Amino acid sequence: MEQRLINKIVHAMEIEVGDIVLLNFWGSEEEIEDLYAFASAVAEVGAYPQMLHHSLKYYAQMFSSLSCEFSEKWFKQFKEVDVVIDIMNRAPGQVPEGLEDISIYRSYIRELFKCFSEKKKLIQITMPTKENAKNADMNFDLFYERTVKALDIDYKELKGKCQERIENFNGQIRTIHTGNDCVLTLDTTGREWIVDAGDGALPCGEIYIAPIEENTNGTVFFELFSVDGLGVFNDITIEVENGRIIKTNCDEFNSFIRTLPDGADIIAELGIGMNPNVEKILGDSHLDENAIGTFHIALGMNYLFGGKNKCPVHIDLVGEGVVK
Repeated sequence: MEQRLINKIVHAMEIEVGDIVLLNFWGSEEEIEDLYAFASAVAEVGAYPQMLHHSLKYYAQMFSSLSCEFSEKWFKQFKEVDVVIDIMNRAPGQVPEGLEDISIYRSYIRELFKCFSEKKKLIQITMPTKENAKNADMNFDLFYERTVKALDIDYKELKGKCQERIENFNGQIRTIHTGNDCVLTLDTTGREWIVDAGDGALPCGEIYIAPIEENTNGTVFFELFSVDGLGVFNDITIEVENGRIIKTNCDEFNSFIRTLPDGADIIAELGIGMNPNVEKILGDSHLDENAIGTFHIALGMNYLFGGKNKCPVHIDLVGEGVVK
C-alpha cells in the first residue's frame, strides 16, 4: 500500500505521543517493506516503533531445533509495550511448513496472544495481499481494490456517524427485521455499544454490542453469508430460542453447528456496518460486516467485548435488514 494510506490508517488509531508500539508483522521476507512503512508512520505520530517479524522461514528452522518452551523471561521484553499492531499479510499463527512437532510453536503463539491482549490497544489490520485474497476465496484484483477502498476513508467522520447511530436508539431491546417476515429480538440491557472506527480491526466501520446471552429470540433470514473453511451459504433462515440456535433450514449448516464446541450456538454479538466505502456483501466476512446498511450477528465468544461466553470460536454471519 501507499505510504500515504498507511500514515492515514496509523493516525486513525489514535496512538498517544510517547507510546511504545509493537509492530507484529505476519508476512514474508519479500514483503518486509510493509513493516518498515508502518514503522515510519508510527514514528510520525510521535510514538516509538518496536518490530517483531513472524517469518515462517525463520520459525521453521528455529522451532525444529528448540527442545523446550519459551520462558516467562523472554516475554518480559514486551512489558513496556503500550500498543500492539498486527500487520496481517497472512493469517496470524499459521504453522510453518515442514514443522513436524508443533507443540512448542503452538505454546509460543498462545503465550504471545495472551501477552498482547493485555495491552492498552490491540489493533489488527488485514492487508490487501494475495495470501489474504486466497484465504477469502476471492480474486486478488477484486480483493485488493475492495480492501484499499475500505481503508481509504474519513475516519473522523466515520466515528461521528457511529456515535450518532448509537445515540438514536431508544431503550435496550433491539430487533432485526429481515426477509421472509423474520424478526429477531435481542436484549442489550447493561451492555455497552463499541465503536470500531480505526483502533480495533481494520478495515473497520461498525458498531457492535454483546446482547444478553439468554435473551435472544425469533428468526433471522440471510440471503448470503460465508463461514471460513466451510463456504458460502444462500437463503438460510435461523431460528433462535433463549439465545441459542435451535434449527435452520440448511442441513449442512445444522451439521456444522453440531461439530462446534459448547457455547458456539449462542448469539454473542449484534453489529451494524457503517463503512461508506463497503457497499455490498460479496461473501468475505472481514469486509462484509463493515458494509453500509448491513447487520451481523456472531456465534460463540463475546467475553472480550462485554459478554460472558468464553467459547473458543467466534463466527460472524452478515446479512441485510433493518435494525430498530
